[in-house]
Amino acid sequence: MVPSPLTPAPLGTAAPQGFSVPTSDLTFVEFFAGVGLIHEALAPLGWSCLLANDNDPRKVAAYKRNYSTPIDDSDIRELPVEKIPTARLATASFPCIDLSQAGGRRGINGEHSGIVWSFLDHIAQLTKEGRAPEFILLENVAGLLTLHEGASIDLLLRQISELGYSIDLIQVDARHFVPQARNRVFILAVRDLSLATSDPMPDTHIRRYKVQHIFQRNRDLPWVFFDFPELPTRRLELRNVLADLPEDDSRWWNEDRTQYFWDHLEHDHRPKLEAMAAAGADLQLTAVRRGRRRGLREQIFNLRFDGLASCLRTPKGGSSIQFVVRVRNGRVQIRRILGSESARLQGVAMKGNSPDFIIPESEQEALFAFGDAVCVPAVRWVFENSIQPLALGLPNTSTSQLALNLVSVA
Repeated sequence: MVPSPLTPAPLGTAAPQGFSVPTSDLTFVEFFAGVGLIHEALAPLGWSCLLANDNDPRKVAAYKRNYSTPIDDSDIRELPVEKIPTARLATASFPCIDLSQAGGRRGINGEHSGIVWSFLDHIAQLTKEGRAPEFILLENVAGLLTLHEGASIDLLLRQISELGYSIDLIQVDARHFVPQARNRVFILAVRDLSLATSDPMPDTHIRRYKVQHIFQRNRDLPWVFFDFPELPTRRLELRNVLADLPEDDSRWWNEDRTQYFWDHLEHDHRPKLEAMAAAGADLQLTAVRRGRRRGLREQIFNLRFDGLASCLRTPKGGSSIQFVVRVRNGRVQIRRILGSESARLQGVAMKGNSPDFIIPESEQEALFAFGDAVCVPAVRWVFENSIQPLALGLPNTSTSQLALNLVSVA
C-alpha cells in the first residue's frame, strides 16, 4: 500500500505553507483538455502544463482565455507524437458518450469513447522513445465500471498495465466537494512495477463493491493501492452557487411554461413542492427533465430534494437540460440553469475557488463547456492524495508523521 500523506488543501489553495514544491520538475500534458479544469485542479499543486490537446474549437477558445499553455486543436488521432513534449504526467478525461445511456452504452470501442485507445497509442510510442510519462491520470463516468459486464474497464486496465504501469482504481462523487451529484471513476497509473502489491484491495468508501469485483477479476494485474483519507465534508451549499435572480428577471419562465412544468412534474413530487410553497419556504431546488415514467415514453420533470444538483451534462437534448426551481413567498418559479452556475458546480469562478476563471460569454457555450468537464476540487483531492506525494519523492510514512514533519519545516 502506498501512503498518501498530504492533507487536502482548501479549494483554490496551493501547497502547504513552508513546503517547497520543485515546480520545474512537475510537468504534464493534458489530453481531451476541454476548458482546462484538470489544469485548474493541478496548477495550485505546483504542476505546469506543457501542452494541451482538444479538437472542439469552442473549448479551445475558452482554454486560451484562461491559460498561456500551448494548445493543439487537432484530433488526437492526428497528433504527431513528436509534438508531445516529455512530461512526468499525462492526463485524459476522455469522451464518455459511448459509456453512458446517452450514447447507447456502445462501450470502450465506440466511435467517441474509443478514442482513448489513441491516447494509449501515444503513451506506447512515447515509451518506445524512452519518454514515457511517469504517471497517468484518467477520469470518466461510473458506468465504465459495469459496461458490458465489466469488459470495457477490464480491457482498459489491462492495456495500461501492459504499458508498464501499476494501477489503482477508485470511485469519487463530487457531492463531497460541491453540491452536485457527479460520480466518477479515476484510474491512477504509476510507471513503477515495484510498487505492485499482492495484498487484497482495501474495502473502503472509494473502492466499493463494483470496484472490488473488477479487482477480483483482474488480480493478476500490477495493483498499487493509495492510502486515501476519508472524503471531506462538503462546505458549499446550493445557495452558494445558484444566482438569486429578481422575481421579474426575464429568465424565469412565463405563466404558460410554468404551467407546463406543473403538468409534467412527477406526480409524487408535486404535492411535496406544493406543501413547501404553502408553508412559506424560501429555497431553491434543481430539476431535470426525463423521458420516461414507469416505462412509458413521456416527458416528466424530476425534482431533487437532497440539496444537490443532478450531474451536469452538455445540453444536447431535452433530458440533458437542468432547471432551477425557486420557492419564495408562496410562489414557485422555474428557469434553466445558467452557465455561471454550472461553472460553480464544477468548483470554479467563485470567491475562494478559482475566482478569476473566465467563463464563456455565450450561455450555450458555457453550458457545453462545463457540462462534460471535471469537478476541480474532486480531481485535486484525488491527485494530492495519490500521485502528488510520489512525484514529490515524499517518504512512505504515515499521514500524521508527515504532517508533523511539514509543521517542523514550516
